Amino acid sequence: MSAVVFIVATRRGDAEELDQLAGELGEDLREIGGLAVGAVTASGESGTKSDVALQIGQLAVSSGALGTVAWMIRDVVIRFLDRTRADSITIRNGDLEVVVERPSDKQVDGLIERLRDVLRDD
Repeated sequence: MSAVVFIVATRRGDAEELDQLAGELGEDLREIGGLAVGAVTASGESGTKSDVALQIGQLAVSSGALGTVAWMIRDVVIRFLDRTRADSITIRNGDLEVVVERPSDKQVDGLIERLRDVLRDD
């Protein structure tokens, strides 16, 4: 069972904020039955206490059947981006990855303007 990595990103890139957001996303993903969610670790600098460093803003998610819960994961990711200050989530499996971005206020305003044009009464 391999782990897929979820990487939370913000424009500010503040480590404490990224850690908090990753924790929130982890809680949301744990609501999907059968997923194991944990911290991503990497080799730390030699001479440090444990020689292991946590990768800030990253989660390792694994399950025997990730493909079967893809729709649920998608829904969790979209709800998470809608309610938080996160700008994007990258989901990486080896060399394959997808980036899910929260639309900017300008993009949303543009869609509203287009919607007004479509819905106007002539």
